[in-house]
Amino acid sequence: MAGEERRIKIEIKNVVKEYRGDHGTTVALNGVNLNILENEFVCVVGPSGCGKSTLLNVLAGLHEASSGECFLDGKRIEGTGVERGVVFQQYALFPWQTVIQNVMFGPQMKRLPKAECQEIARKYIKMVGLEDFENSYPKELSGGMKQRVAIARA
Repeated sequence: MAGEERRIKIEIKNVVKEYRGDHGTTVALNGVNLNILENEFVCVVGPSGCGKSTLLNVLAGLHEASSGECFLDGKRIEGTGVERGVVFQQYALFPWQTVIQNVMFGPQMKRLPKAECQEIARKYIKMVGLEDFENSYPKELSGGMKQRVAIARA
C-alpha cells in the first residue's frame, strides 16, 4: 500500500456540459478535470443544481459532454457500457416484476440462459442481503430494500 503505484482508473479532462433550451444555455459543467485512481473512493458533494448528477451521467455514458473527454482504464467513454453500472436516485424498479426478475433484467438483455440469469441474480441478491425477498414485489419492500434491489441490478 504505502509507496505502491496506483494507476488512473477514471480520467476527466476539461469536461463541459451545456444544455440549450428556449430560455438560453445553461452550463452544468464548466471545465471539470479529475483523476480517480484505482480503488480510490471519491464523493462528489455540492448544492442542488451544481452538476453532480450531470457529471455522473456523462461518466455513465448517458449524456455526452459538450466538450472535453472522459476515460475509463485509458479508453475514451463513448456511450453506455457493461463495464459501468448506474444506480439511479429513484429506484426505477419494474413494479410488475419480483426482486429476482428485476435483478435478472440485465443478464436477460445479454441473452444469457435462464438458469445463468437466475444464478447471477441470486448472487447479487445475496450480496445485498435480500435472499428472503427474491419473490417479493417492489410494493412489498421498504425504501431501503428497494434501493438494495437497484444496487443488485446495477
